[in-house]
Amino acid sequence: MAIPGVSLGNLVEVADSPMPSRMSPIQSRSATEKAKNFALVFLIGAVLCSASWWLLHNGYTFFGISAGLVGLFALIAAFGGSPQKATCPFCGATLDILDRKEGRKVRCEKCSDYSIVNAGLIRPLDVTVTSEQPEFESPAFRNGRWPNGCVACGAPPVRLDDLSTTSVGGALLLVGRLQIMGGAVKGIPYCVQHRDKLALRLSRTGDKELFLQWTSLRMMRRYLAVNRTKTG
Repeated sequence: MAIPGVSLGNLVEVADSPMPSRMSPIQSRSATEKAKNFALVFLIGAVLCSASWWLLHNGYTFFGISAGLVGLFALIAAFGGSPQKATCPFCGATLDILDRKEGRKVRCEKCSDYSIVNAGLIRPLDVTVTSEQPEFESPAFRNGRWPNGCVACGAPPVRLDDLSTTSVGGALLLVGRLQIMGGAVKGIPYCVQHRDKLALRLSRTGDKELFLQWTSLRMMRRYLAVNRTKTG
């Protein structure tokens, strides 16, 4: 469907990617794996806390507080790390299972696809699942392309919106990330019924990576498919 006065060059026709039939049992980590993960995460936390001290004492208050919070989070995570693991049904990467509660959604850090805990197994999450608030996360690709469909429901788009600043949060504005990643938040296709269904957040590890948060798992997967060869 043509959108009057709007270029469709950044919208790509894409079908749903095949869903794998694989499933994976949830298993306990070995003592060696637990020790290795603890050492790595603890080291990251210690380095960030040290950097925070230096930044605060040299007048970089915002960055010092940010580094300190991420470092503190890493130290807590080191002592409370996941003792269980499973294999991602989509890409085969190792998943950290923090909670094996029935129905818990698990995101793969490598491919960004979602699985679900079911009867002690990890299974691919139904692609038709949606949420009221932005929940499903994918990398925000610089100058990324968009699937030719409303990002909330897949219906033919009638307009291309930019991500509003009210959906972004002050931290992004303070560090100028919207300018760095401008291409990631422009030209978002919406149908007549939806708007403001995407959110943006900073990486929790303190680097420059940004993540889009979606209400539609299907449209998130299509976005990943059309940008799979890009880097965030």
